[in-house]
Amino acid sequence: MASFLENKEFAAMTIILLVLSILCRFITGIFLNSLIRETESMSTTQNRFLRQCKAKFKSCYNLNDGVPNIPVFVDRLMGKLQIGRFSVDGLAHLSGQLTLLAVFTSGLGACVAIMEGKAPGKILPYYLLSFLGLYLYFSISGLVDLEGKKALLKASLTDFLENHMAPRLAVLEESERLAGGSDGKEEAAAAFAFSGRAAAGKAEAPSEHIPVQEAAGKSAAEKRMEEQVFSKSQEKELEELLKEFFA
Repeated sequence: MASFLENKEFAAMTIILLVLSILCRFITGIFLNSLIRETESMSTTQNRFLRQCKAKFKSCYNLNDGVPNIPVFVDRLMGKLQIGRFSVDGLAHLSGQLTLLAVFTSGLGACVAIMEGKAPGKILPYYLLSFLGLYLYFSISGLVDLEGKKALLKASLTDFLENHMAPRLAVLEESERLAGGSDGKEEAAAAFAFSGRAAAGKAEAPSEHIPVQEAAGKSAAEKRMEEQVFSKSQEKELEELLKEFFA
């Protein structure tokens, strides 16, 4: 502790960096836990990221007539996952970098102590602080398990989009298609009925002329009959005249 009192800057910097590193891990883990809980009620969730996920999936499904590779779609969305202005992956990497910087700061303190000719007992606390910081970092990393949480979040999102939302969108699309098909059938039926009426009108048109033709035909026959009757009466008159002449 005497060496820490003599080099407060390095000791304080090391502790601050370690605390920030651990906080980054905890914040990221808590954020992922909240998202995992929200995925259990995706239909009614108010989480902005999950609502954007559903909206983008729906638009992509409608534009491409389906989403062929849903896990890749989820990976792309999770790559844009942010906590404030920091991405989740960036914050996790920042945590590791802060731990390495804390170890580096502690090593600088040890080097300064060696250059000042301090005894080994005054240099050893810097190494102990470095080992303690690394132990805390890896212990908390295992406890938080960011990779496991991201894998669980990905599985939950993929399950919802693939087994719940995609079938619903397919049913909705099919119902709209059937509705459009029924409208088309009604239009076709109306057109067919109209064409049927027109054909019936054309078929009925000749029947109107048939009586005229029949009437014309009958009048000609009657005329021929009358001519034949007239000729027979003339023949009878001639025969009677001849009989009277030769009597």
